[in-house]
Amino acid sequence: MNRICLKCNVISQDFNLWCQEKYCPAENATEIFNNGEWFGIFEIVQPLLILRSAIVYQARREEEIVFLKIANTGCEDKLRQEAIAFYQLAKAGQHPLLPILLPAHPQSTIAQHPYGWTVIQGKVKYYSVFKFVEGEVLRNYLYKNPQPWFQHVGWIGLSVSDVVYYLHRAGKIHLCLNPDVVYLRFDKQGIPRPMLLDLGVGDLSNNISQIWNDQYNLPAYTPPEILKNDNQVSHAADVYGIGLLMYEMLTGHPAYEYHLKKDDTVANMVKSGVFKPTGRIDLKEIPAIVEKAINVHPQARFTDVLSLVNTLKPYFPPIPAEKKSRGINWKLVFIVLAALLAISLILSFAVSLMQ
Repeated sequence: MNRICLKCNVISQDFNLWCQEKYCPAENATEIFNNGEWFGIFEIVQPLLILRSAIVYQARREEEIVFLKIANTGCEDKLRQEAIAFYQLAKAGQHPLLPILLPAHPQSTIAQHPYGWTVIQGKVKYYSVFKFVEGEVLRNYLYKNPQPWFQHVGWIGLSVSDVVYYLHRAGKIHLCLNPDVVYLRFDKQGIPRPMLLDLGVGDLSNNISQIWNDQYNLPAYTPPEILKNDNQVSHAADVYGIGLLMYEMLTGHPAYEYHLKKDDTVANMVKSGVFKPTGRIDLKEIPAIVEKAINVHPQARFTDVLSLVNTLKPYFPPIPAEKKSRGINWKLVFIVLAALLAISLILSFAVSLMQ
C-alpha cells in the first residue's frame, strides 16, 4: 500500500511523501492500494479513478469483478449518503447511465448494507460496491484523444445532461462534474456511452455553503457561486459543470488550467470568469451555447439542464439506441441437436438393414 497526494498525484512507496502543497504532509496523505493487495474480502485489481473524495478500484470479490469505491478521510459522510441515494434512486427506477449498486456484504441485501466499513491499519474505511462495466475514465480517454469528434462531444454532453436532469427531478444536485467522474465506454457501433460514477453532493435542500468540502471537487470545475460562498446555488450550477465538460472536449484543454497551480490561484481564476473562447469556428452555434453555459454569472447561463439540452439538440443527430447482443436460445439449440441425433440414429439403422 502506497500513499498519494490528492493535489499533485505524487505517489510514495515508502510513505516518505514530499508534496508541494504545504497542507499535505506525508502523515495526512491518502493510502492507495496496489494490484494484488487486499481490502477486506476484496482483492484489488487496479485503481481506476482517484478523486479527492474517494478512490474507485476494479476489484474482485470472490469470483465477481466489481467497482469498489473507498472514501478518503474527511469524505465518509459523502460516501454514506451517496450509497443510500443510489439505493433510493434504483428503487424508483434505475437510470441506465448510473452504476448498479451491489450489497456491501456478499451475503446481505442492498437495503441492509448499501455501504460497508472496515478497519485498515487502525483507520475506519467506508466503501460502496457497484457492478463492473468495461470502459475508462473520460479523463484518461481525453489524454489519448484531447478533442473527440464534435458529434461524440455532443452525445456525451447530452447523455450526461440526461442523467443530471434525472437527479434534479429526484431532488438531487451534483456540483462535482468533471472528466474524472464520467466513466466512458463505446458500444459495438462505436457510440460513446458515458456513466456517472459519483452522485455529487446530494440533496438540493441542503445548505450547500455549509456542507461543501474542498475535497468534493477540483477548484477548476467548481461552480464560481460555490467558491464565492453564494447561498443561491441552483440547477444552473450543474449546467455550468456540463458546459465545462463540453468546453474541454471541444478545445482540448480545461477552461481553467490547474496543473501545478495552487488551489487558491485556480479558484480566483474561476471566480473571475475569464476564459479563452473555444475558437471552434468550424462549428455553428455550438461554441456559443457552451460558452453561455459556463458564464460566471448563474443568471446569464441556461436556467436548467432541460433548457441547455433543448438548445443543443438541433445541432446533433439523435443518439442511436444501443443494439443489445442477442442471447443464445439454448432451448432451440437442444431441439436442433436432438433432431440431428435422431436423424443420425435413423440413418445408421437404415444402413444396418441394407447390409
